[in-house]
Amino acid sequence: MAEFDASRESLASDDSEFLLALVDYELRMMILNKTWQRVLGFPRDLLVGKPIMRLMDKDEIVLAMRLVNKRTEGVSDRPVEFSLHCQDGSYRCFAWMSTPSPAEQGMFISGRDITERKKMETTDNLQRYMQAKKTGAA
Repeated sequence: MAEFDASRESLASDDSEFLLALVDYELRMMILNKTWQRVLGFPRDLLVGKPIMRLMDKDEIVLAMRLVNKRTEGVSDRPVEFSLHCQDGSYRCFAWMSTPSPAEQGMFISGRDITERKKMETTDNLQRYMQAKKTGAA
């Protein structure tokens, strides 16, 4: 029991670059590291007990459910990408991984911020499109 409490305390006090959390199988956030508040701007106490889907656009919720289902459906260990709403109204995109934790009746999730990479990909795609349009029009 002491080991269980120590791992929960360690997770809650973590201030890494990744969003780390213990969530139940409905993706309700049970323990969050400090990075959630620093990156998203919401106080952790406001998020604990709430489903992560509250921070997402409705059209991305199916992606979040892949975190739960990927092990049972035989889906690869590739990260699942989806964005979260920040307190200031912006969105940040994350590559998410999950690890089941049957003892916790849930799973550990980690999200790596890939917002800048996604912006660069979008810019590159737009530039290629514009170049192709210009070349095709000539």
